[in-house]
Amino acid sequence: MVDRRKQAGFTLIELMIVVAIIGILAAIAIPAYTDYTIRAQVTEGLNMAALAKTPIMDAFLNNGEAPLDRTEAGMTANPADTAGKYVTSVAVNNGVLSVTYGFEANAIIAGLTVTLTPYETQGLGIVWRCGSAPAPAGLQPMGTAGGGNTAVYAAPTVPDQYLPSSCRL
Repeated sequence: MVDRRKQAGFTLIELMIVVAIIGILAAIAIPAYTDYTIRAQVTEGLNMAALAKTPIMDAFLNNGEAPLDRTEAGMTANPADTAGKYVTSVAVNNGVLSVTYGFEANAIIAGLTVTLTPYETQGLGIVWRCGSAPAPAGLQPMGTAGGGNTAVYAAPTVPDQYLPSSCRL
């Protein structure tokens, strides 16, 4: 006597449903991961700019005005001296820090910039305006009180969706 058992397995329909579900999940996950990696790259630039804040604040406290460029801020003249894996340069223009992305940065932000604009407080402190965030209430750009060289806000070119929440409108 031959024992015939029915073979158990998945039908073609069941397999197609599983493949469709995996496709839908991938369609959602890949763009979210891309956004995440671009935000991480933007963060590298902001961390590099943080290192340049101190020389700018020192120059302001010594001279009462915004430094014209990196040299006046006590840094090297070459903006490419401050570079990283995703950042090609950190420039200073009238006290405003401008971070430019390139090298291994995602093509979406390659060649674009994020800016940090300094504003002075009554007690000669500095508050930084990041990206397209609103200007600090009641404060003037760095150098306004001294009547010398004054920082002028420059809008970032990196899309807001890739900036940290503190750098957006």
